[in-house]
Amino acid sequence: CAVLTGSVAAPHTHFRGLGRASLPVGGRLCAAGTGSGGGAMAGIKALISLSFGGAIGLMFLMLGCALPQYKSQYWPLFVLFFYILSPIPYCIARRLVDETDATSNACKELAIFLTTGIVVSAFGLPIVFARAQLILWGACALVLTGNTVIFATILGFFLVFGSNDDFSWQQW
Repeated sequence: CAVLTGSVAAPHTHFRGLGRASLPVGGRLCAAGTGSGGGAMAGIKALISLSFGGAIGLMFLMLGCALPQYKSQYWPLFVLFFYILSPIPYCIARRLVDETDATSNACKELAIFLTTGIVVSAFGLPIVFARAQLILWGACALVLTGNTVIFATILGFFLVFGSNDDFSWQQW
């Protein structure tokens, strides 16, 4: 819903993308079927915010690889495999687990354990590369910063879209 001030034009001239539009008392313009809650807009805002976080994290990773003062070593790009692998155990466990089953807790715990191992490996690999002098420590710091942002974004995705409400990750 958008709050309108001043004069309001006819819906067919300025608000073509909204479909049927209504202007209730109070100056709020809502598309038909959305009500005043704006639930779909909240999901889109969360998705855009998570996309922005992912782009910032990948920017830190690429800066750690491509800056000339770090000798343009691309070894840290191997952490991309960890970014791809990290949500897989939890997604598999979530598909296989029945929420009411008592033994399902063990499956989820195993998935969280495997995910933790993948995340720790993603943080450990750049440190190993820096200790082996394949990359410089400044590049390692940039990659670790990118790891923090990317994994926070992945966690945010599952927190926002992981519940079984209208904005479930399963529809994406």
